[in-house]
Amino acid sequence: LMWPWSSATSSSASRDAGAKASASYGTPEHAEALERPFEWHQRGEPFQLLLTTIISVGGQYAALGVITLTVYTSNALFVKCDSRQQPIFVALACECTKSSMRSFVLLAMVISLLIALRQIARQRLYYVMLRRGVMLDFETVSPIHDPLFILLTVCLAISLSHCFIVAWQFHHDEKSFKDFMVFINTMVTRYLAHSCVFLAFLATAYDTENQLLPLSKYVEEDPQAAKCLMHHMVVISEDAASKAVENGLHLPSKATSQQVYEALVKAAQNPEGSKVEAGTSLLERADQFLSKAKPDQYAKFVQEMWPARLLLDPRLQDEDSRRFKKVWYFISGFSLPLTLFVFIFFLRQTRIDITDVENGQIEDLGGVGIAVVYAIYTFHLLTHVWTLLFRPAKGGTSDGS
Repeated sequence: LMWPWSSATSSSASRDAGAKASASYGTPEHAEALERPFEWHQRGEPFQLLLTTIISVGGQYAALGVITLTVYTSNALFVKCDSRQQPIFVALACECTKSSMRSFVLLAMVISLLIALRQIARQRLYYVMLRRGVMLDFETVSPIHDPLFILLTVCLAISLSHCFIVAWQFHHDEKSFKDFMVFINTMVTRYLAHSCVFLAFLATAYDTENQLLPLSKYVEEDPQAAKCLMHHMVVISEDAASKAVENGLHLPSKATSQQVYEALVKAAQNPEGSKVEAGTSLLERADQFLSKAKPDQYAKFVQEMWPARLLLDPRLQDEDSRRFKKVWYFISGFSLPLTLFVFIFFLRQTRIDITDVENGQIEDLGGVGIAVVYAIYTFHLLTHVWTLLFRPAKGGTSDGS
């Protein structure tokens, strides 16, 4: 498992760095530590990632399933929207909020599976790189800057504003305050609580490093081997790695995972600072990266699935990569059809509401607007999943093909 970049290169700067580290880098102890199996290696195995995903998504779908049953099989959370009995602006707002409550849960189900695909790809790449003595430094991002998270939060706020319509209707019908509080209790237990659990799950998914191997677990099994590996650790930033993948890697037509990861590290090491010289201490390397860190990174959740493009590269033909692809396509086998189904559902709902408007139910204009917004964003997610699954990876081959 000796890596090519540990040898001397043609550039004088690399020769100087290589001379500086020649006393320790690439030692027999380092090679032995790289070959040594650790228990944490299992965290990056495809089947282990699949089990973790099933448990995580299963919990989310249990919560979202409660909301689905409530909003599609019961009227306990709604009042009737009728412009003949309500002022037109109240009827329009009523239809908007009701439609949003029903649509939110379907979009949340789609995004739950995208979260699973994102986590699998990022964790898989992190662990296979770490096994080879390379640490991938993921950026720390904030969900409040991501349009996806903002959109979902706004959609949930629109949905919950149906409570104001209910309050107006209860007052108009001279129902008691006690009846309204019973409705609020039902709204909280059957809708709000489960929706907040989903949003919290999505928010925590942005911090990839919080879900990875703690340092204590890394060193506890074999402190001496871990110390040797950390001493020689190569660190590359997520920004440099993602740009290298986007630009394309030059690989054989039938590459092994070893060749792919070597090519990624070579491409990611650049003069702007993605490369950290071997031979310095781990604390010094951490200090270098912290000094260059940019706070409040603006992230796009779906665009952070770039590791999938590398891991699904058709030039990857070794057995380990094929096992990962089976797991990925197994989950995608649920994600893609579900996203397509939800998109078609929103289109169908748009057509139904337009027909109702033509028949005189003016308040359904609110439902049309909400359904169109949800359909557009679902289509955006659908195209992204399709691109990940079927768009060829960039980069040439080194065997002339």
